[in-house]
Amino acid sequence: MDNLIKSAFLKRQEYISAGTDSYRLFDGIGDGVEGFYIDNFAGHFLVSYLNDKPRVPISFNLDEKSIWLKELNQDHKSPPICFKGNPKLPKVEISENHARFEIDFSAGYSQGIFLDQRDNRLKVIERSADRKVLNCFSYTCCFSVVAALGGAESTTSIDLSNTYLEWGKRNFNLNNINLRDSNHYFCKGDVFNWLKQFNRKERKFGLVIVDPPSFSRSGKNGAFSVINDYSSLIELAVNLVEPFGWVLACSNHRKLTNKKFISSVKEGVKNAKRKIIDIELSQMPFDFSGEKYLKSIWLKLS
Repeated sequence: MDNLIKSAFLKRQEYISAGTDSYRLFDGIGDGVEGFYIDNFAGHFLVSYLNDKPRVPISFNLDEKSIWLKELNQDHKSPPICFKGNPKLPKVEISENHARFEIDFSAGYSQGIFLDQRDNRLKVIERSADRKVLNCFSYTCCFSVVAALGGAESTTSIDLSNTYLEWGKRNFNLNNINLRDSNHYFCKGDVFNWLKQFNRKERKFGLVIVDPPSFSRSGKNGAFSVINDYSSLIELAVNLVEPFGWVLACSNHRKLTNKKFISSVKEGVKNAKRKIIDIELSQMPFDFSGEKYLKSIWLKLS
């Protein structure tokens, strides 16, 4: 195991971009061990595993500041346990393409950022200048932060959880983005309700980001399922996109095939009576060498 971890580390080093200190160090079967993952958060390592608890080295010989263990269990989503380091200091700051984000190992099953979206966040930076950006299911507002750093005219972040929206505000503050008298808005509540309200008010955005959880309490029937409801979500979202604006549509639901995902996105666009003038499929970052579960598509609309 030690040699596999070291090998995985070495093959990633030359590809990590400047201003980035956080990435997937070990990606399951892609690096030789199924169901075993290591994420590096600025020298703090999160070891995630399926099934049996792995034998974790006391040291990776990578100057680690702490090591945390997390069992991947959808039925019992527990926060990581500190294996090495100070368990009373679970919050750390990380850097990704020079943007700063807060990570919290004690926050629950997710630590504040999804590293597999790094390349999409970079594209958001490149495509946000002078645009109004809407971030649905915003979680800790990482997409909104990079949009602001990319020169967005405004950002609007929607999430059911006020806790995550407050976390998002801290991420803005980490990047010295002034939230006083600014054009950055935080909307607590159901995404479907907010999208309908924005439609009624004829709000328009130059970039809309749709990255929902696989299941959510949000939805017209009190619950949302990626499998059943993605096309209706896209239909509402694209109605808010101004001409020649972009939509980023994503899903990490493993049971949703690429074919079904693309079909749902196109169906939503068709139902909204919009036309696609450009389409791009995004790949997962290079450090995610195992299962290609994240599906991402960029659409430019007429």
